[in-house]
Amino acid sequence: MPKQKNKDLEQKYLELQVIIQQINQVQQQLSNIQDHVLELNNLKDSVSSLTEIKDNNESFVPVGFNIFTKAKLQNVDELLVNVGSNVFVIKSIDETNSLVNSQISQIELIIRELGDKLHELEQTGELIQNQIIEISNK
Repeated sequence: MPKQKNKDLEQKYLELQVIIQQINQVQQQLSNIQDHVLELNNLKDSVSSLTEIKDNNESFVPVGFNIFTKAKLQNVDELLVNVGSNVFVIKSIDETNSLVNSQISQIELIIRELGDKLHELEQTGELIQNQIIEISNK
Protein backbone atom coordinates (compact mmCIF):
# COMPACT_ATOMS: atom_id res chain seq x y z
CA MET A 1 0.00 0.00 0.00
CA PRO A 2 1.46 3.38 -0.94
CA LYS A 3 2.70 5.59 1.84
CA GLN A 4 0.28 8.45 0.98
CA LYS A 5 -2.68 6.06 1.03
CA ASN A 6 -1.72 4.88 4.54
CA LYS A 7 -1.33 8.46 5.66
CA ASP A 8 -4.75 9.41 4.21
CA LEU A 9 -6.40 6.39 5.85
CA GLU A 10 -4.80 7.17 9.19
CA GLN A 11 -6.00 10.79 8.97
CA LYS A 12 -9.56 9.71 8.15
CA TYR A 13 -9.62 7.17 10.99
CA LEU A 14 -8.53 9.89 13.42
CA GLU A 15 -11.24 12.21 12.10
CA LEU A 16 -13.79 9.42 12.52
CA GLN A 17 -12.67 8.79 16.11
CA VAL A 18 -13.13 12.49 16.94
CA ILE A 19 -16.63 12.44 15.41
CA ILE A 20 -17.51 9.30 17.39
CA GLN A 21 -16.37 10.99 20.62
CA GLN A 22 -18.45 14.06 19.81
CA ILE A 23 -21.49 11.89 19.05
CA ASN A 24 -21.10 10.12 22.40
CA GLN A 25 -20.83 13.45 24.22
CA VAL A 26 -23.95 14.86 22.55
CA GLN A 27 -25.86 11.64 23.29
CA GLN A 28 -24.84 11.90 26.95
CA GLN A 29 -25.92 15.55 27.08
CA LEU A 30 -29.26 14.64 25.49
CA SER A 31 -29.80 11.90 28.03
CA ASN A 32 -29.02 14.21 30.96
CA ILE A 33 -31.27 16.96 29.63
CA GLN A 34 -34.13 14.54 28.96
CA ASP A 35 -33.81 13.33 32.57
CA HIS A 36 -34.07 16.96 33.68
CA VAL A 37 -37.29 17.40 31.65
CA LEU A 38 -38.73 14.32 33.38
CA GLU A 39 -37.84 15.83 36.77
CA LEU A 40 -39.49 19.11 35.81
CA ASN A 41 -42.64 17.28 34.68
CA ASN A 42 -42.72 15.43 38.00
CA LEU A 43 -42.28 18.75 39.79
CA LYS A 44 -45.16 20.24 37.82
CA ASP A 45 -47.38 17.29 38.81
CA SER A 46 -46.36 17.67 42.45
CA VAL A 47 -47.05 21.40 42.46
CA SER A 48 -50.42 20.85 40.80
CA SER A 49 -51.36 18.25 43.40
CA LEU A 50 -50.92 20.87 46.13
CA THR A 51 -54.33 22.28 45.18
CA GLU A 52 -55.88 19.13 46.66
CA ILE A 53 -54.24 19.64 50.07
CA LYS A 54 -56.12 21.49 52.76
CA ASP A 55 -54.49 23.73 55.37
CA ASN A 56 -53.21 22.00 58.53
CA ASN A 57 -52.83 18.63 56.83
CA GLU A 58 -49.77 16.77 58.01
CA SER A 59 -47.13 15.65 55.57
CA PHE A 60 -43.48 14.70 55.52
CA VAL A 61 -41.27 17.49 54.18
CA PRO A 62 -37.61 17.16 53.20
CA VAL A 63 -34.96 18.40 55.60
CA GLY A 64 -32.00 17.28 53.53
CA PHE A 65 -30.72 14.37 51.51
CA ASN A 66 -33.30 11.60 52.05
CA ILE A 67 -34.27 12.95 55.48
CA PHE A 68 -37.84 14.07 56.18
CA THR A 69 -39.80 15.48 59.09
CA LYS A 70 -43.51 15.63 59.75
CA ALA A 71 -45.02 19.11 59.39
CA LYS A 72 -48.42 20.77 59.21
CA LEU A 73 -48.95 22.47 55.90
CA GLN A 74 -50.35 25.99 55.84
CA ASN A 75 -50.88 28.36 52.92
CA VAL A 76 -50.12 25.62 50.40
CA ASP A 77 -51.23 28.00 47.67
CA GLU A 78 -48.04 30.03 48.29
CA LEU A 79 -44.70 28.58 47.28
CA LEU A 80 -41.20 29.90 47.89
CA VAL A 81 -39.45 29.61 44.53
CA ASN A 82 -35.76 30.04 43.72
CA VAL A 83 -35.72 32.30 40.64
CA GLY A 84 -31.93 32.21 40.28
CA SER A 85 -28.82 33.42 42.10
CA ASN A 86 -30.35 32.17 45.36
CA VAL A 87 -33.13 34.76 45.12
CA PHE A 88 -36.42 33.37 46.42
CA VAL A 89 -39.87 34.84 45.77
CA ILE A 90 -43.35 33.78 46.80
CA LYS A 91 -45.39 32.52 43.86
CA SER A 92 -48.82 30.99 43.49
CA ILE A 93 -49.26 27.44 42.24
CA ASP A 94 -50.29 28.74 38.80
CA GLU A 95 -47.29 31.09 38.64
CA THR A 96 -44.97 28.26 39.66
CA ASN A 97 -46.43 25.90 37.05
CA SER A 98 -46.04 28.65 34.48
CA LEU A 99 -42.38 29.05 35.43
CA VAL A 100 -41.80 25.29 35.21
CA ASN A 101 -43.55 25.16 31.81
CA SER A 102 -41.29 27.96 30.60
CA GLN A 103 -38.21 26.02 31.76
CA ILE A 104 -39.48 22.88 30.02
CA SER A 105 -40.00 24.84 26.78
CA GLN A 106 -36.48 26.27 26.95
CA ILE A 107 -34.99 22.84 27.57
CA GLU A 108 -37.01 21.29 24.73
CA LEU A 109 -35.50 23.90 22.42
CA ILE A 110 -32.03 22.82 23.58
CA ILE A 111 -33.00 19.18 22.99
CA ARG A 112 -34.00 20.01 19.40
CA GLU A 113 -30.70 21.86 18.86
CA LEU A 114 -28.71 18.93 20.26
CA GLY A 115 -30.74 16.55 18.07
CA ASP A 116 -29.82 18.63 15.03
CA LYS A 117 -26.17 18.63 16.10
CA LEU A 118 -26.27 14.86 16.57
CA HIS A 119 -27.78 14.38 13.12
CA GLU A 120 -25.08 16.61 11.62
CA LEU A 121 -22.33 14.64 13.38
CA GLU A 122 -23.81 11.33 12.22
CA GLN A 123 -23.87 12.56 8.63
CA THR A 124 -20.26 13.71 8.92
CA GLY A 125 -19.32 10.31 10.35
CA GLU A 126 -21.00 8.53 7.43
CA LEU A 127 -19.20 10.79 4.97
CA ILE A 128 -15.84 10.00 6.58
CA GLN A 129 -16.64 6.26 6.56
CA ASN A 130 -17.40 6.48 2.84
CA GLN A 131 -14.12 8.33 2.29
CA ILE A 132 -12.27 5.58 4.17
CA ILE A 133 -13.88 2.95 1.96
CA GLU A 134 -13.01 4.99 -1.12
CA ILE A 135 -9.36 5.37 -0.09
CA SER A 136 -9.14 1.65 0.80
CA ASN A 137 -10.46 0.64 -2.64
CA LYS A 138 -7.89 2.70 -4.54
